Amino acid sequence: MDEHLSYNIHILGLKDASKSGRHRFVGAMERLTGRPRDEFEERFPSPHIPMFQSLSVERAKKILESLDNSGVLVEIRPSDAPPVDADEELEAGKRACPACNVVQSATNIECHRCGIVFSKYEREQLLKMQKDHTLEQAMIKAMQVREEWTQRAQKYLEGKPLPPDAAKVFAANLLQDEVPFLRLDSTEGPLLLTSRRMLTKMPDGKVLSIPYEMVSEVDFGAAIQTKKNKFRVNAKFHAPLPVAPDETIAKMSWNLDKESSFSKEVVMDWGYARNFICGSCGERELQFRSEGPKVHCRCMHCATDHEVDLGECVAVPLMAE
Repeated sequence: MDEHLSYNIHILGLKDASKSGRHRFVGAMERLTGRPRDEFEERFPSPHIPMFQSLSVERAKKILESLDNSGVLVEIRPSDAPPVDADEELEAGKRACPACNVVQSATNIECHRCGIVFSKYEREQLLKMQKDHTLEQAMIKAMQVREEWTQRAQKYLEGKPLPPDAAKVFAANLLQDEVPFLRLDSTEGPLLLTSRRMLTKMPDGKVLSIPYEMVSEVDFGAAIQTKKNKFRVNAKFHAPLPVAPDETIAKMSWNLDKESSFSKEVVMDWGYARNFICGSCGERELQFRSEGPKVHCRCMHCATDHEVDLGECVAVPLMAE
């Protein structure tokens, strides 16, 4: 214990969940915190929020012993905050406001200095911690999905390496960990498939980034040869993509040369890849829409709105405060 500055104690549960076990818990908490009994009778403390904070080693040991004797399951976690000096330790029946730190009666419902309602403040802190945890888990899941597609692109390259300089025209647009694996040539310009998206050179020289998630439909026009040695591939998008400040496109077509048309199955397969997931809950059912020059999507599970970054190929959650 002595390695850390101080310690926090979290309440996890009870060894005895019976009525008598709960009674011992309520009595111990009333004695240790000075708060009214009904505060602990009505609801059990959240394990995410420390019940006792910034304790010295000696003070932590005393509280742990008292809680253990009362049948309370706890977890002690080290803290970087300096411990409260013995002279500054709160006497029974007192509490420090978590917002302004003023010491006052533990029976107060709200702080007499800053006015926060203690129970509401604790609920808000818990919700914030839960939201942060959910976002962290969603980010981990998103990175796992991205790694899966990266490995898949690398596997494709093992059987069919990308010709030298095939991605050169798109070099300035490629992201650091993006893996290009297939180059297609068309009358309209080159098309590059990567582990995240399709990149295409527009007639005006600009490069359009098309994350696979934005593709709602892709087909080869029943493999009909449109011109001599030319085969058309069509792609429709979930929402119009911005190509200029006041211009968007809802679909695109390319007239591929014969050699590129042999990659039909690969294009169809990757055209329906699902890289984006909700940044809040981690689900994949997203509904897309265009709002001026930006693309947005909404999760159909938790209703979180996202702004789609076409260049980075991510859907960034717009979390309400």
